[in-house]
Amino acid sequence: MLPPGEVRTALAAAARHGATVRVRLEGRPFRDPHGTLRAANESAVAALRAAGADAALAGDAGAALHMKAAVVDGVAWLDDRNWVGGPRATLIRDDDPADVAVVRAALDGRPARDDRLATTKADAQSLELQAIHEARGSLAVATESFGAGAISHALLERARNGQPTRLLVGGREAGGAAGRRERSVLAHLAAAGVEVRVGIRARGDVAEKLAVGAGVGWVGSANATYAGGPFGAERDWGLLSREPAAVDGLRAAFERDWSAGRPLRP
Repeated sequence: MLPPGEVRTALAAAARHGATVRVRLEGRPFRDPHGTLRAANESAVAALRAAGADAALAGDAGAALHMKAAVVDGVAWLDDRNWVGGPRATLIRDDDPADVAVVRAALDGRPARDDRLATTKADAQSLELQAIHEARGSLAVATESFGAGAISHALLERARNGQPTRLLVGGREAGGAAGRRERSVLAHLAAAGVEVRVGIRARGDVAEKLAVGAGVGWVGSANATYAGGPFGAERDWGLLSREPAAVDGLRAAFERDWSAGRPLRP
C-alpha cells in the first residue's frame, strides 16, 4: 500500500521535477474481500501517473508483493510498514552496494539475496531463524501476524530448552474469529514457556517485524507466518545485522511496543 502522505507526495513532486520515478503496488492486497485496498492502490497509481511517474499495479500472476522498499540515487530504503512514517516505524537506510543491488533486482521482479539481506519471504525468514539461533541469552520477537511454521518451531525449541523468549504480536491479526487459529498457536507457545503479549489497537498495535538478542538482530517486512510453497516466494525483505547501533535500535523499538501490550488471553 502507498497511502496519501509524505512519501507519496514526494514521489509525485520528484516526477513533476523531472526525476525518473518508477512505482509498483500490489494488485491483490491481502484480506481485501471488497476490493477496498486495491481501489486505494489504483488511486495512488492514478495520482502518480498524473505527475509523470511510471506507476502500475503488480501483475495478477506471480508472487505477491509484500516488501516495502525503494532505491533513491543509489541508496536503498527498507520499511517494515507501508511508508506511514511516525515514531512507531522502523526504517533502514542501506548504502552497501551489494545490498542495494539486491533491492534493485527485487524491485525489477528478480528476487535476490546476499549473506545478510533477502527479498523473498522464505529467504527473509531463513535470516530471522539465523538470528534466533545465534541470539545469546534472552530473545525478543515481534510480528504483526503469527502462525505455525519455521519461526514458531524455533521459538518452541527455545522454550523447551529453558531459554527466555518474549513474543509480541499484533492484536488486530490475533483478534476475533479470524484469529482463532493464531491464538491456538500462541497459547501452545505460552504453555511451553514463551512469554506472549498482544498489541492493543488503541495504542498503535504492533506492525513491526523484528527479532533481537544479545549481539544480533533481524528486521524485515516478512511476518512470522507459514512460508512454504508459494507463500515462500512472496516478495518480502529481511535484514540480519550484528552492528551494535542497529541491534540497540531494534531492542529499543521492541521494548517500546512490549510495554504497551497486554498478556495473551485464551
